[in-house]
Amino acid sequence: MSFAQLPIASIREDGQKLPLSYAQERQWFLWQLEPSSAAYHIPMALRLRGQLDVAALQRSFDSLIERHQTLRTVFVHDGQRPQQEIRANAALTIVEQSLAADTADGVLQQLIESEIQQPFDLAEGPLLRVKLLHLGADDHVLILIQHHIVSDGWSMRVMVDELIALYAGFSSGTATELAALPIQYADYALWQRSWMEAGEKARQLAYWRELLGGAQDAQAAMFESAILSEKTALDTARAGLLADIRERGTVYGG
Repeated sequence: MSFAQLPIASIREDGQKLPLSYAQERQWFLWQLEPSSAAYHIPMALRLRGQLDVAALQRSFDSLIERHQTLRTVFVHDGQRPQQEIRANAALTIVEQSLAADTADGVLQQLIESEIQQPFDLAEGPLLRVKLLHLGADDHVLILIQHHIVSDGWSMRVMVDELIALYAGFSSGTATELAALPIQYADYALWQRSWMEAGEKARQLAYWRELLGGAQDAQAAMFESAILSEKTALDTARAGLLADIRERGTVYGG
């Protein structure tokens, strides 16, 4: 059985310095080059119809942040390499803005795009930003923006599904039981590092060396191939999310 077939287990210790996954390390490096870039921001906008319990919505986000360590993670440099720092607590503020009921769809889209463009600070966090637009007592737009270092298109949709379930419970006064998470993303990052150190990195590097005929070219090719694959996947996911915003429901949807 290869290392890649072994199950991922939670083997972390309290206070342990946590490495980044290779995908996160690429994201951290790219952010160092362009900290104000929105190229790796993942957006979602939901059109909410009906009476909205903002307190229940806040409790729902608080529960998500407690549940998912990535939503409490920042990325710091220890003098040698970047590290994940999972905070015990993290506060998220829902920024609210009231608009006229007849606000044009184009204006709403511009507001969403403006939120997407706001930079994140990976060292300070939070890496989830939430804004709530009120167009009336029963008409709202909820904007969620995450940095790709802690999320992707699939993860964003999972988070929204859990948000809906939690809100349904808190707003009705009933308990919502979400399935326990056997591992967190930091567990995967540790497993991935161990897998690569167990021989997978040497195998991949040997492949590129044979293909390109040079160690320096091989390492560059591995790095560029990973970035290209990641950027293509993110562009596809982001295009789908923005399509949801523009096409589903009235103009926005989840």
